[in-house]
Amino acid sequence: MWRMGPLGHTAISTVIGASVWAGTGSPLAGAVAVGVGVAVDIDHLVDYYQWWIRRKPNQILVLFHGWEYSIIGLLLLVFSYYHPIFLAAVAAHLGHVATDHFHNRLSPLGYFITYRAWVRFDAKKIAPGISPERSYKNLPSSFPLRPLWEPWYRRKIEPWIAARVESGPLEDGSYPQI
Repeated sequence: MWRMGPLGHTAISTVIGASVWAGTGSPLAGAVAVGVGVAVDIDHLVDYYQWWIRRKPNQILVLFHGWEYSIIGLLLLVFSYYHPIFLAAVAAHLGHVATDHFHNRLSPLGYFITYRAWVRFDAKKIAPGISPERSYKNLPSSFPLRPLWEPWYRRKIEPWIAARVESGPLEDGSYPQI
């Protein structure tokens, strides 16, 4: 299955941004759509830190990935507050979450923040059958100019993460130093 990454989100957000610009006449709103559509993924850094540094792979947080934010934004746009930049942000967030929801393999409710909180962000319930802490193996396929930096990543970064993920705790409960 094809997974969304920075390139896919940039392409989709660019289309959304161009549409918002064309519909509102605001080039700034178009740029905001592109920025928001890509920036939503910044929340993955918290999960990577939890999985790879703190060695706690049992949770999936992705706190900015939630249908609720788009729904609230749409309700505000319709009933209370309209501004081209706000429209751009809501449309870009909606585009991001929608494409992630349909391209990634989470449970049907996995992109609802309320569901993730309800199940205490339990990775086994949110992403059944997926080992999120091993996502470092697929990370290079998500970024542009892959041939330029992937050899360095595979040689320097991947072994460091792999050693942390694959090694269990020592007898005293601590982890080996890499």
